[in-house]
Amino acid sequence: MSPSASYIDVNALMRGLVHELRNPLSAILTAASLLQSDQELDEESVMLIDVVQKESRRMNRILTEFSSFVKPPTSHPEPFDITKTLRDLTREMQKEGALGSHIELRDELPTQLMVFADPIQSYQALQHIFTNAAQAMENGGTLALHTQNEGENAVIILEDNGAGLSESALERAFQPFFSTKATATGLGLSIAGGLLRASGGGILVENRDLPHGLPRDSSQVQSHGARVRVHLPRAENAANPNSP
Repeated sequence: MSPSASYIDVNALMRGLVHELRNPLSAILTAASLLQSDQELDEESVMLIDVVQKESRRMNRILTEFSSFVKPPTSHPEPFDITKTLRDLTREMQKEGALGSHIELRDELPTQLMVFADPIQSYQALQHIFTNAAQAMENGGTLALHTQNEGENAVIILEDNGAGLSESALERAFQPFFSTKATATGLGLSIAGGLLRASGGGILVENRDLPHGLPRDSSQVQSHGARVRVHLPRAENAANPNSP
């Protein structure tokens, strides 16, 4: 059997496993919701049901990320306004509490910035990136968001003032299952990179500028936080797929 055939078989197995796990997980969430509606539950039972629901949702999120990782993305690029996507995404994440009240978001976005990429996959990739940045600021901080044009690309820049990353962590940032957080899957940036590349884009993670005179060290992080640079083709530079 060829290596490529083995890879396909493993991917098919993983997709099947995710599908099979979702069915009982859905039943657990439904049962927990029904139990929660019982008005006669004591305080301890309510607390235990909350734990079941919280952990089940976390497992569902893990399965979603794993499914995205094992399934190669098929991109359908089209012109769309990345400014609107960013505003919709940040509004939704703030509404859901994914960007907590302890995180201040500062954005400087143009009225409109048209890119040529898959709009759904771009949204998903940016969602992973924002989630990763928020997780890096457990004790609060500021997320700064802005864009700029570089050649034929639009560049989305997200900066945080969290702890930053060590050199070894920077080297492994896109490695599947690598994370500096015990509760994270370590798939977010890897998935984001794959989704962006499928649309002809890319992603770079780096530390922000260090204070003058402070050395970089593989074990000690001494930075002003991390910076993520996402680039996508600008719509005016993309070839018209309908042209002869």
